[in-house]
Amino acid sequence: MSNLRLINETTVSSTVSSVNIENVFTDDFDIYKITSNGFELTSNGGANIDLRLINSSGSVISTNYALAILNLKSNTSFSDGNRSTNNDKVQFYFGRAGASGETTGSVGYIFNPTNSSSYTFGVFQNFYDNNNISPEGSKGILALTQTNSITGFQAFCSSNFNEGTIKTYGLRVDS
Repeated sequence: MSNLRLINETTVSSTVSSVNIENVFTDDFDIYKITSNGFELTSNGGANIDLRLINSSGSVISTNYALAILNLKSNTSFSDGNRSTNNDKVQFYFGRAGASGETTGSVGYIFNPTNSSSYTFGVFQNFYDNNNISPEGSKGILALTQTNSITGFQAFCSSNFNEGTIKTYGLRVDS
């Protein structure tokens, strides 16, 4: 049996600014892998596809994210993108989407989300074509600095997007 099990696949096929993926984190796994690809905006320009977690009551959490992000650019030096202990979201989790022909993809891991006596942690990396100017990416770490049972997440953007696929896997680690 594989140690990686597909739990959910969500494909965006209509114009939205956010998509909630709920009830994917359970006590069955301690580690979850989230992949995404193909986010495309409905208008020109670029916009971040960010992440917020959803608690067991179904509420989207918009406070208490600690994170550090490294921006990886092909046309300039790498830079410290953001370090903060009180964000309202995890910036760049799914990358930066653009209009037709521009692409984005990501992979991330969420650790112990349903443990209500511990913080929820995560790591992620992504790639994107920044408005057809240059290939870029980000690597980051995150912590939700409140104790909650987390059962899902939200992908959202300041603009509307009409394409993209998100897959959520449970990862079992043999001891």
